[in-house]
Amino acid sequence: MIDKKSIAVLPFVNMSNNIENEYFCDGLTEEIINALAKIKDLSVTSRTSSFYFKNKTVTAKEIRERLNVATFIEGSVRASKNKIRITVQMIDTGNDLHFWSETFDRNPDNVFQIQDEVSLFIAEKLREHIGHLEIEDKLVEPINVPVAIYREYLKGRYYIMKLDVKNSIKGINILKDVIKKEPNFIQPYLDINLSYTYMGTLGLLPADEAFQNAQPFFQKAIELNPNSSRVQLNLSWIECWHNWNLEKAYEHANKALEIQPSDDIYLTISNYLTVEGKLDSAHNFLDKALQLDPFSAMNHHYKGFLLYLQEKYNDALPYLQKALELNTDLVFPPLYIGECLLFTGKQEEAVTYYNNLKGIPVTDLTQLGGLALCYAKMNDYKKCEEKVIELETYLESKNIDKAFNFLILVNVLLGNYDKAIDLVEQAFENHLPLILLLNTEPIIKPIKNNKRFKSIMLKAIPDNVNYKQKKKYKQALLDTNEIKKYSKELEQIMIDYKLYLNPDLSLKDLASYLELPANYVSQLLNLGFQKNFSEYVNTFRVNEFKERVLQKENKGLTIMAVAYDSGFNSKTVFNTFFKKIEGITPNAYLKSNS
Repeated sequence: MIDKKSIAVLPFVNMSNNIENEYFCDGLTEEIINALAKIKDLSVTSRTSSFYFKNKTVTAKEIRERLNVATFIEGSVRASKNKIRITVQMIDTGNDLHFWSETFDRNPDNVFQIQDEVSLFIAEKLREHIGHLEIEDKLVEPINVPVAIYREYLKGRYYIMKLDVKNSIKGINILKDVIKKEPNFIQPYLDINLSYTYMGTLGLLPADEAFQNAQPFFQKAIELNPNSSRVQLNLSWIECWHNWNLEKAYEHANKALEIQPSDDIYLTISNYLTVEGKLDSAHNFLDKALQLDPFSAMNHHYKGFLLYLQEKYNDALPYLQKALELNTDLVFPPLYIGECLLFTGKQEEAVTYYNNLKGIPVTDLTQLGGLALCYAKMNDYKKCEEKVIELETYLESKNIDKAFNFLILVNVLLGNYDKAIDLVEQAFENHLPLILLLNTEPIIKPIKNNKRFKSIMLKAIPDNVNYKQKKKYKQALLDTNEIKKYSKELEQIMIDYKLYLNPDLSLKDLASYLELPANYVSQLLNLGFQKNFSEYVNTFRVNEFKERVLQKENKGLTIMAVAYDSGFNSKTVFNTFFKKIEGITPNAYLKSNS
C-alpha cells in the first residue's frame, strides 16, 4: 500500500539553451527535495532515484510503480537576463490527475527566496491535497554568498554528481575556486569531501589517497558548522570505521537523522547493525533507505549483501545484479555475485564469472580473491596456492585490507583454522576495518566459536551480539540511560514503520524491532512512557484516527471503518481508549471538528 504522504520531485527541465541554466535546474530540484525532506511525516524520494528520470519521458503510473509514491512534482525553468520563469505541476500518481499548476516569474538575483517560495508553495498545496503536515515558516535558509558565487557552486556540484572521475575532478576544481572566493561557505567543502570519499570507496581512486585528499575539506566543514547533517554523518563514519566506537557512531548518525532524514543515513545505521550482528534490524533500516531511494545502486547492493550474510544466496543475486545494472562502476557486487554462485553449487560458473570480469581494476583484488575462494572451495590446491601467493604480495600495498580479508577466508575454506586466526590477529593489530565485518561473514562459521577468535572480536566490538555472554535477566532490567536511549529509538521506529497500523501487533513484535527481550520492552514502556503496551500502541492509533477521520477522502466512511484503518480491531477497545485519551466520544470529536 502506497503511503499517501509520499512524494517525488523529478528534475526540473531546462527550457533555455544556456548550459548555465542546467546547473540552476538541478540545484533548484535538489533544494526542493531537501526542503520537503525537513517536513515531519512526509516521505520524500531521494535525489538519486529522482534524477534517474532526468531527460526521460514517464507516465504517472510508472512513477507510482517504480518510486512507490502517491504524488510527484515536475517543472521547468526558462531563464533570461532579467527574468526567470518557473512552472511547477503536482500530479496524483493514482489517477494521473494534475491537481494544480503554478507559474512563478521572478528576478533571477533572488535565487534563495525563489527556492524557499517554491518549496513552501509545494508544501502548502500538498497539505491541502493529502492532509495535515507541520510546515515551518522557512524551508530553505538563505546562504550568505553572492548569487554569482552560488551559481558557480551549482556548476561544480553539477559535475561532481555525475560520479565519474573525469567530471568529479572538474567539479572539485570549480569548487576549490569557489572556496578561494568564499572561504566560509560550507557546502563546497562538504561536496569536495563527498566526491573524494565516493571515489575512494568505489575504487575509482586509491582509497588512502582519496581519503587523505578529503580530510582537510571535512575538517574545515566541521569548523564552520559541526551540527550540519552531512558533518554529523561523516563524523559517524569516522567513529565506526576508524575509531571502532559504535556508541559514538550511532550518536552522530541519529543526530544526522534528526536534522534531516535521508536514505544514506538509514543505510549507515543498517551498516552499524550489521557490524553488531543484528541482521533483522539491519534489514528494517535498509528497507527504509530503499523506500526513499529505490534507484540507489548502493542500497540494492547492501540488500543483496545482507541476504548473502544470511546465506540466502538465491535471494541475494537479483539485488546484486540490479545494483550493477544501476551503476556499472560499482565495485562491490561482483565479489558477492561470484560467491553466491559458488555457494549454490555453481562452482564452474563462479570461476567463469570471475575470469570474465570487466571494468574492475586488477588491484581491486575481486578477480584474484574470488578465484582463490573458488579453488579453495573446489579443493584445487595447486591453483589456490598460486592465487594465495599472489594475494600475499598485496599485504604491503594500499590494498592490505582486501588482501587480508581474502587470505583469512581462503584459509578457513582450506581448513587452516589456526593460520586464519593468526591473520585475523594481524588484521586487528593493523586496525583494518575488515575486522568489523568478519563476525557476520558466513565463511567464518567454522572458527566463530574458537576462543582466540572470540577474544579478538570482543576486543574490536565489545557489544558484539555474536560473542558476548548471553545477558542474564536482572531485577532492574534497564538503567536510566538505556531507557532514555531505547525510548527515543522506539518512537522513531513507530514513526518510520507505523507498526500500530497492524491490528495484530504484539509486545514480542515490538521487541523484535528493538532487538530486546519482551521483558525489557515491557519495562521500557512502563518507565519510559508510563504506559502499558496497549496504552502505548493505542495512543498512536487514536492520533492516526483523528488525522484520518477529518480527511476529505474519508468523508464517506463510517467512524469504525476509519478506526479499523487506523489499527484498531475492536469497537469496544476503540471507544474506550478514545474517550480515555481525548475525554470525549469519537462522535463528539467529529462533530466539534466538522
